[in-house]
Amino acid sequence: MKRLRLGQALRKVAGHFSGRDLTAKETFSFTALIRAFTEATEIMMKENHLLEAENVTEATALLPEKTARIEKLSTLVEQARRAGVGAENLPASFRQVQSRFADIAAQNRVLLQRAVVTQEAVMQFLVESAMEESRHGYGRTGEAGADTSRANISLNNRV
Repeated sequence: MKRLRLGQALRKVAGHFSGRDLTAKETFSFTALIRAFTEATEIMMKENHLLEAENVTEATALLPEKTARIEKLSTLVEQARRAGVGAENLPASFRQVQSRFADIAAQNRVLLQRAVVTQEAVMQFLVESAMEESRHGYGRTGEAGADTSRANISLNNRV
């Protein structure tokens, strides 16, 4: 099963639909698409609330459900494109739901980036503390000194 990254799915969802009118013969459903947008928005709102409260553990627990909802939404957006639904054919109610989704998704991105930065800072602090503790000890002569025999650890993935 091909799994889309959240950014790819969001670009698909927020993208423009192409050109022709929807006919009665086609099986595409605006109701299903609006429901999928609403469900994806709701899960991101829950995640945003948890991230604002700095409850990363519970926010992380929402990831499987969030992924499933975004994938469902992506599938429906793709069906809309294949059905030829044009942006000019979308009802105002749909545009409102899509706009709300985009706003919540933007807030979600900011909160997730903040959580990653915070996590990196905590990990850096833990590594530096561990390294500081390992630097102090006794040398070969029994005198206090730095222990340079221990390996250094780095979180910098650019090294």
